[in-house]
Amino acid sequence: MNDLDVRNAVHKKLLKKHHTDPDTLVLDELGICLGACRVDIAVVNGSLHGYELKSAKDNLDRLPNQVKHYAAVMDKVTLVVSDNHYQEAKKLVPDWWGLKVVTQGARGGIHIAHERTEKTNRHIDPLSVSQLLWKEECLTLLDKWDSLKGNKSKPRFKLWEIVSERIPAEELRTEVRLQLKQRTTWRLS
Repeated sequence: MNDLDVRNAVHKKLLKKHHTDPDTLVLDELGICLGACRVDIAVVNGSLHGYELKSAKDNLDRLPNQVKHYAAVMDKVTLVVSDNHYQEAKKLVPDWWGLKVVTQGARGGIHIAHERTEKTNRHIDPLSVSQLLWKEECLTLLDKWDSLKGNKSKPRFKLWEIVSERIPAEELRTEVRLQLKQRTTWRLS
């Protein structure tokens, strides 16, 4: 069982309803924290829910660092982990992370068992959330919040700081989710 097997099973079995919801965006490999980490699968709707996948062929070496980066940005996180890594992984992730265990049946089918329900992350970093925005998106938000004057020509890294300081955290998270869902292209801008 490799990463692609697990990824396909998660899309087919856990995220099926999200794929048909027009108000939900499902993304593979969403870069967060300026590319320091990639969310294996991100679901963007009323929350930003990340899925971290660990197949039987993976190791858990990067998981502690991934936990730190996911905590800065994601509203909820679910770890989908192969049964051979479950016990160790459970010790490495915080209690607010959901846990699903993946096994492979005798005929090769992938089974996903629910172990723990995810909870809402209470420690999101507004600057890290604002870093999900492209420059034009930052300017759009600053205009909406009457803070565009004097900021149009500033570089993106400065705009992220301004956005994270001027827009209240809860509203910022809502606005960022909206901007992500409105993107028509995912090339860097």
